[in-house]
Amino acid sequence: MLIFSDQPNILFITHPSSSTNEVFDIRTNKFTGPKSLNPAKLYTLDRFFPALNRFQNAKSLFPSKLANLQGREIIIAGFDYPPYTIIKHNTISNAYDIGTRDKSDFYKVYIDGTETRVVLSFCEKFNCTVQINTSDADDWGTVYPNMSGSGSLGMVLKHKADICIGAMYSWYEDYRLLDHSMYLARSGITCLVPVPLRLASWYLPLEPFQETLWFAVLVCLTIETVGLVLAYKSEQKIFETNHHRKSWWNCWKFGLATTFKLFISQSGNSNAISFTVRVLLFACFLNDLIITSIYGGGLASILTIPSMDEAADTVQRLRTHKLPWAANSEAWVSSIRGSTEELVTDLLKNFHIYNDNQLLRFAQENPVRIGFTVERLPFGHFAIGSYLVPKAIDQLVIMQDDLYYQYTVAFVPRLWPLLDAFNMHIYNWHSSGLDKYWEHRVVATNLNMQIQQKVESTMTRSQDDIGPVTLGMSNFAGIMLVWVLGSVMAAVVFAAEVISKMYINF
Repeated sequence: MLIFSDQPNILFITHPSSSTNEVFDIRTNKFTGPKSLNPAKLYTLDRFFPALNRFQNAKSLFPSKLANLQGREIIIAGFDYPPYTIIKHNTISNAYDIGTRDKSDFYKVYIDGTETRVVLSFCEKFNCTVQINTSDADDWGTVYPNMSGSGSLGMVLKHKADICIGAMYSWYEDYRLLDHSMYLARSGITCLVPVPLRLASWYLPLEPFQETLWFAVLVCLTIETVGLVLAYKSEQKIFETNHHRKSWWNCWKFGLATTFKLFISQSGNSNAISFTVRVLLFACFLNDLIITSIYGGGLASILTIPSMDEAADTVQRLRTHKLPWAANSEAWVSSIRGSTEELVTDLLKNFHIYNDNQLLRFAQENPVRIGFTVERLPFGHFAIGSYLVPKAIDQLVIMQDDLYYQYTVAFVPRLWPLLDAFNMHIYNWHSSGLDKYWEHRVVATNLNMQIQQKVESTMTRSQDDIGPVTLGMSNFAGIMLVWVLGSVMAAVVFAAEVISKMYINF
């Protein structure tokens, strides 16, 4: 009968059958103290005499049992998930894991964490004993309408634990059967995604100029061509006889060929008779010389400083790139699983669940091809899975924004009598600023600061950090492509000329 051991304010009015006088015993349960002392045990609080209309001892019928719990156990359904909950063995101990055999090597544990410290400090204030139960707490878990459950949440529902912490979000489906505290921390779900790759160099010759500048160059060359065509046609009318005068087709061939030759810094073989054409050719030559010099300088810088592709470091880019991203539990996306937004549904199509060993194998690939979920804590740190080793983080970059965020809570059984006091304790914890201090302290004490710093440094990682690189054949793939295309076009034109010549002779 759990109500006698779990509820403090129980009052029984009984009439002893052995009593000859009209008297009533007022009885209540003990509630406080270790569970080994049977907190459900009833004892006589007072007696009431109806004839005299008075109590024997005039005690309070509902004494406060929560101010001093006298060592009553508060059992945490916890699993190791730094920095929220941390469980260490074979070290100094401050708790017992009742989910293991007594006197085993894993019975005495040391627990810590940003949320665990809230429970520890709560028990320091109200004189209770913190224990953990890891027997079924291999995951966040879930609860089901038939009053069954799995993981840490299932342990609370089955009364194997009193409280469940460790980045528990305010999931609606679980709240229907359990109760939860006020918020503990803001947690942002984001991803470590692969670093941007070097751009394919097949369009390297086009990179020095932007699209608008290429359009301006094209307009400039068109004006040059038209100017040369008109000037050359005028020269023919003034200086040549009708017999030697060139047609418009010849003038256009002259304009196009001369403009193209000047643009690639090649000399022409046409004689300019008029002063106008000579000045125009000189002006075109200077103009093309400036353009080609700027183009050459831009190409030289691009060859030595590699251009990088766009990383999937925002929500929109993650959707556009269709990058697979993964985690080790459905709990990472359960808060957004029912969303009808097109952006969210597209992201969930690329979400996969793998165990820690599979994620470790993906993280050790070179290059890394998927994104890994991490939690962004409110004061600049990250909850990172153990499968993300430093070598893998060198190939990853943190996203600039969060996929979504939630507020973490502590799940407790319905009608948990300590919930009001626990909520007030959390409120005082936030107001005092200990949440920020404890996050920095817990991370510095228990986590790998090298990994934390690596992840934080990826927020400012840019192309400029790469520096100059040694040129290789990949740098000239685009130039070779231009040469191949030019050779193919020349061969096609030559074949067309040969065929047309044969057809005319025939």
